[in-house]
Amino acid sequence: MFEKRLILLDMETQRDFFMPGGSFYSHRAGEVRNNIYKLFDWAEDHHIPVLSSVLRVRQGELGPLGPKPHCVEATPGEQKLPRTLQHPYIDLGIRNSTDLPDGIFDLYRQVIVEKRNPDLFMHARTERLFTELEGYHGVTFIACGANVDSGMTLTLIGLRARGFSVVLAADAVVSPGRWDAAELQIPRLYAKGVMFMKTSDIVKTPAEAARDYFRNAKTLTPEDRLLVRAIA
Repeated sequence: MFEKRLILLDMETQRDFFMPGGSFYSHRAGEVRNNIYKLFDWAEDHHIPVLSSVLRVRQGELGPLGPKPHCVEATPGEQKLPRTLQHPYIDLGIRNSTDLPDGIFDLYRQVIVEKRNPDLFMHARTERLFTELEGYHGVTFIACGANVDSGMTLTLIGLRARGFSVVLAADAVVSPGRWDAAELQIPRLYAKGVMFMKTSDIVKTPAEAARDYFRNAKTLTPEDRLLVRAIA
Protein backbone atom coordinates (compact mmCIF):
# COMPACT_ATOMS: atom_id res chain seq x y z
CA MET A 1 0.00 0.00 0.00
CA PHE A 2 1.16 3.53 -0.77
CA GLU A 3 2.41 5.01 2.51
CA LYS A 4 4.51 7.97 1.40
CA ARG A 5 3.30 11.31 2.70
CA LEU A 6 5.41 13.55 0.45
CA ILE A 7 5.31 13.73 -3.34
CA LEU A 8 7.57 15.91 -5.46
CA LEU A 9 5.45 17.53 -8.16
CA ASP A 10 7.66 18.36 -11.12
CA MET A 11 5.92 20.38 -13.82
CA GLU A 12 7.46 20.94 -17.26
CA THR A 13 11.12 20.69 -16.31
CA GLN A 14 11.92 20.73 -20.02
CA ARG A 15 14.80 22.15 -22.03
CA ASP A 16 12.81 24.99 -23.62
CA PHE A 17 12.39 26.55 -20.18
CA PHE A 18 15.66 25.68 -18.46
CA MET A 19 18.53 25.20 -20.92
CA PRO A 20 20.41 27.83 -22.96
CA GLY A 21 18.93 28.07 -26.43
CA GLY A 22 15.46 27.07 -25.23
CA SER A 23 12.45 29.06 -26.43
CA PHE A 24 11.79 30.56 -22.98
CA TYR A 25 15.21 30.37 -21.37
CA SER A 26 15.79 33.33 -19.05
CA HIS A 27 18.67 34.74 -17.05
CA ARG A 28 17.55 33.09 -13.80
CA ALA A 29 16.73 29.71 -15.30
CA GLY A 30 20.19 28.29 -14.60
CA GLU A 31 19.92 29.01 -10.88
CA VAL A 32 16.39 27.65 -10.79
CA ARG A 33 17.53 24.53 -12.63
CA ASN A 34 20.16 23.90 -9.94
CA ASN A 35 17.50 24.16 -7.23
CA ILE A 36 15.34 21.67 -9.11
CA TYR A 37 18.27 19.26 -9.19
CA LYS A 38 18.66 19.68 -5.42
CA LEU A 39 15.01 18.74 -4.96
CA PHE A 40 15.43 15.65 -7.12
CA ASP A 41 18.54 14.61 -5.18
CA TRP A 42 16.60 15.11 -1.94
CA ALA A 43 13.70 13.04 -3.25
CA GLU A 44 16.05 10.23 -4.28
CA ASP A 45 17.90 10.26 -0.95
CA HIS A 46 14.65 10.06 1.03
CA HIS A 47 12.74 7.73 -1.33
CA ILE A 48 10.11 10.37 -2.04
CA PRO A 49 8.00 9.59 -5.13
CA VAL A 50 7.85 12.03 -8.03
CA LEU A 51 4.88 13.02 -10.19
CA SER A 52 6.03 14.76 -13.37
CA SER A 53 4.15 16.48 -16.17
CA VAL A 54 5.57 17.03 -19.65
CA LEU A 55 4.05 19.43 -22.17
CA ARG A 56 3.95 18.04 -25.72
CA VAL A 57 2.92 20.43 -28.48
CA ARG A 58 1.98 19.15 -31.94
CA GLN A 59 4.23 19.89 -34.88
CA GLY A 60 3.23 23.16 -36.55
CA GLU A 61 1.64 24.63 -33.41
CA LEU A 62 3.06 27.36 -31.17
CA GLY A 63 1.91 25.91 -27.87
CA PRO A 64 -0.28 27.31 -25.08
CA LEU A 65 2.26 29.37 -23.14
CA GLY A 66 3.37 32.16 -25.41
CA PRO A 67 4.06 33.54 -28.88
CA LYS A 68 7.06 31.29 -29.60
CA PRO A 69 7.04 27.56 -30.42
CA HIS A 70 7.87 25.53 -27.33
CA CYS A 71 7.95 21.88 -26.24
CA VAL A 72 7.17 20.76 -29.79
CA GLU A 73 7.14 17.01 -30.27
CA ALA A 74 10.37 15.44 -31.57
CA THR A 75 12.43 18.58 -30.90
CA PRO A 76 15.20 19.01 -28.30
CA GLY A 77 13.10 21.61 -26.47
CA GLU A 78 10.51 19.09 -25.29
CA GLN A 79 13.08 16.84 -23.59
CA LYS A 80 13.18 16.64 -19.81
CA LEU A 81 16.18 18.05 -18.01
CA PRO A 82 19.05 15.75 -17.18
CA ARG A 83 18.77 14.47 -13.60
CA THR A 84 14.97 14.77 -13.52
CA LEU A 85 14.35 11.06 -14.00
CA GLN A 86 14.08 8.60 -11.12
CA HIS A 87 14.28 4.86 -11.69
CA PRO A 88 12.14 2.92 -12.07
CA TYR A 89 9.64 5.26 -13.71
CA ILE A 90 6.54 4.91 -15.86
CA ASP A 91 5.50 7.28 -18.64
CA LEU A 92 1.71 7.25 -18.96
CA GLY A 93 1.92 8.94 -22.35
CA ILE A 94 -0.41 11.39 -24.00
CA ARG A 95 -3.49 9.16 -24.30
CA ASN A 96 -6.27 10.74 -22.24
CA SER A 97 -7.76 7.64 -20.63
CA THR A 98 -8.41 6.70 -17.01
CA ASP A 99 -6.57 3.37 -16.79
CA LEU A 100 -3.77 3.19 -14.20
CA PRO A 101 -1.70 0.34 -12.75
CA ASP A 102 -2.79 -0.64 -9.24
CA GLY A 103 -0.45 0.67 -6.55
CA ILE A 104 1.43 2.82 -9.03
CA PHE A 105 3.66 4.53 -6.44
CA ASP A 106 4.53 1.16 -4.92
CA LEU A 107 5.77 -0.01 -8.32
CA TYR A 108 7.49 3.15 -9.57
CA ARG A 109 9.59 5.94 -8.09
CA GLN A 110 8.33 8.40 -10.72
CA VAL A 111 5.11 8.76 -12.70
CA ILE A 112 5.27 10.91 -15.86
CA VAL A 113 2.18 12.34 -17.55
CA GLU A 114 2.34 13.86 -21.03
CA LYS A 115 -0.22 16.55 -21.77
CA ARG A 116 -1.39 19.10 -24.31
CA ASN A 117 -3.02 21.49 -21.82
CA PRO A 118 -1.09 23.38 -19.09
CA ASP A 119 -3.65 22.33 -16.45
CA LEU A 120 -2.63 18.92 -15.12
CA PHE A 121 -6.22 18.17 -14.11
CA MET A 122 -7.25 18.18 -17.75
CA HIS A 123 -5.59 14.77 -18.11
CA ALA A 124 -8.00 11.99 -17.13
CA ARG A 125 -5.29 9.71 -15.72
CA THR A 126 -3.99 12.44 -13.44
CA GLU A 127 -7.50 13.22 -12.23
CA ARG A 128 -7.96 9.57 -11.31
CA LEU A 129 -4.56 9.43 -9.63
CA PHE A 130 -5.35 12.44 -7.45
CA THR A 131 -8.76 11.00 -6.64
CA GLU A 132 -7.18 7.78 -5.39
CA LEU A 133 -4.63 9.72 -3.32
CA GLU A 134 -7.42 11.59 -1.54
CA GLY A 135 -7.91 8.44 0.51
CA TYR A 136 -4.45 8.83 2.10
CA HIS A 137 -4.52 11.39 4.89
CA GLY A 138 -1.80 14.02 5.06
CA VAL A 139 -0.25 13.88 1.58
CA THR A 140 1.85 16.97 0.85
CA PHE A 141 2.94 17.98 -2.66
CA ILE A 142 6.22 19.84 -3.10
CA ALA A 143 5.97 21.75 -6.39
CA CYS A 144 8.72 22.91 -8.73
CA GLY A 145 9.16 23.51 -12.46
CA ALA A 146 7.73 25.92 -15.03
CA ASN A 147 4.60 27.91 -15.79
CA VAL A 148 3.78 29.32 -12.37
CA ASP A 149 1.76 31.99 -14.20
CA SER A 150 -0.64 29.47 -15.75
CA GLY A 151 -0.77 25.68 -15.51
CA MET A 152 1.08 25.35 -12.23
CA THR A 153 -1.25 27.77 -10.45
CA LEU A 154 -4.30 25.91 -11.77
CA THR A 155 -2.84 22.61 -10.62
CA LEU A 156 -1.86 23.80 -7.14
CA ILE A 157 -5.27 25.36 -6.54
CA GLY A 158 -6.88 22.13 -7.75
CA LEU A 159 -4.81 20.14 -5.26
CA ARG A 160 -5.80 22.44 -2.41
CA ALA A 161 -9.46 22.10 -3.39
CA ARG A 162 -9.07 18.33 -3.01
CA GLY A 163 -7.64 18.68 0.49
CA PHE A 164 -3.93 18.19 -0.16
CA SER A 165 -1.21 20.25 1.49
CA VAL A 166 0.90 22.10 -1.09
CA VAL A 167 4.33 23.70 -0.78
CA LEU A 168 5.72 25.77 -3.65
CA ALA A 169 9.51 25.80 -3.83
CA ALA A 170 9.54 29.49 -4.72
CA ASP A 171 13.12 29.57 -5.97
CA ALA A 172 12.65 26.42 -8.08
CA VAL A 173 10.06 27.71 -10.53
CA VAL A 174 10.09 29.88 -13.65
CA SER A 175 7.45 31.74 -15.60
CA PRO A 176 7.73 31.81 -19.41
CA GLY A 177 5.37 34.76 -19.64
CA ARG A 178 5.69 38.28 -18.25
CA TRP A 179 6.46 38.43 -14.53
CA ASP A 180 3.48 40.69 -13.77
CA ALA A 181 1.17 37.91 -15.01
CA ALA A 182 2.80 35.47 -12.60
CA GLU A 183 2.69 37.94 -9.71
CA LEU A 184 -1.07 38.28 -10.09
CA GLN A 185 -1.40 34.59 -9.21
CA ILE A 186 0.33 34.90 -5.84
CA PRO A 187 -2.72 36.26 -3.94
CA ARG A 188 -4.78 33.38 -5.36
CA LEU A 189 -2.25 30.88 -4.05
CA TYR A 190 -2.16 32.61 -0.65
CA ALA A 191 -5.93 32.51 -0.41
CA LYS A 192 -6.01 28.78 -1.11
CA GLY A 193 -3.39 27.98 1.52
CA VAL A 194 -0.39 27.21 -0.67
CA MET A 195 2.80 27.54 1.39
CA PHE A 196 6.03 29.05 0.05
CA MET A 197 9.51 27.81 0.98
CA LYS A 198 13.07 28.07 -0.24
CA THR A 199 14.66 24.96 -1.67
CA SER A 200 17.40 25.11 0.96
CA ASP A 201 14.79 24.87 3.72
CA ILE A 202 13.04 21.95 2.05
CA VAL A 203 16.10 19.80 1.44
CA LYS A 204 17.56 20.25 4.93
CA THR A 205 14.38 18.96 6.54
CA PRO A 206 14.55 15.31 7.64
CA ALA A 207 12.06 13.29 5.63
CA GLU A 208 10.40 11.80 8.72
CA ALA A 209 9.64 15.29 10.11
CA ALA A 210 8.95 17.03 6.81
CA ARG A 211 5.17 16.66 6.75
CA ASP A 212 4.69 18.48 10.06
CA TYR A 213 7.34 21.05 9.15
CA PHE A 214 5.59 21.91 5.90
CA ARG A 215 2.23 22.03 7.63
CA ASN A 216 3.55 24.64 10.05
CA ALA A 217 5.51 26.65 7.48
CA LYS A 218 4.44 30.25 7.22
CA THR A 219 3.11 31.79 4.05
CA LEU A 220 5.02 34.73 2.63
CA THR A 221 4.89 38.11 4.27
CA PRO A 222 5.08 41.21 2.04
CA GLU A 223 8.81 41.35 2.77
CA ASP A 224 9.23 37.74 1.73
CA ARG A 225 7.80 38.57 -1.70
CA LEU A 226 11.31 39.60 -2.70
CA LEU A 227 12.01 35.87 -2.88
CA VAL A 228 9.09 35.21 -5.16
CA ARG A 229 9.86 38.26 -7.30
CA ALA A 230 13.22 36.64 -8.09
CA ILE A 231 11.44 33.94 -10.09
CA ALA A 232 12.66 34.18 -13.68
